[in-house]
Amino acid sequence: MRQDLLVFVPQEGGNSPSVSYSMYACGVKKEKPVYSADGKSLVFKFDGNSVAVLFYYFSGFKRAYVVTGWNSGSGELKSVLPGVEGDLFVLFSATGRDFWSLEYVINYVTKYSEEMVFKLPLTFWFRLCALIQIRKGTKSNVLHLIHTTKEAMDFYGRENDTCTEVSA
Repeated sequence: MRQDLLVFVPQEGGNSPSVSYSMYACGVKKEKPVYSADGKSLVFKFDGNSVAVLFYYFSGFKRAYVVTGWNSGSGELKSVLPGVEGDLFVLFSATGRDFWSLEYVINYVTKYSEEMVFKLPLTFWFRLCALIQIRKGTKSNVLHLIHTTKEAMDFYGRENDTCTEVSA
């Protein structure tokens, strides 16, 4: 069983010195986001069995991570990231051109359904990250990957809660 993730997105304002980064997080939320007790961050609780994407914006560079909750029963490497409480497994990290490609793909696929793509299995995400790495993360390739993954899930009789169709 994978652990759920608590993500603390820093909020600007107040007299306290701000953290050295800003952050954007997307994935399958288990609860409505709330402010932390000190009011310095917005707390998101993401489903550990689904994928989350974390975009970090530092003063000199940008970095993105595709993560899921860590499974203690498997041979996965446990990782930690700033602003995330809970152990996680990093599927992919991106900087530079890969960062922009991942951001473009996530913006495109979440335009139609905010959480649908994050419920797809890890095999989809490994393939999507490979497409981004080899510079083939185009709209048509991503849509083809989504549809073939959904068809395979239907063919093998798995529960498919990704019923929302994404159109080109």
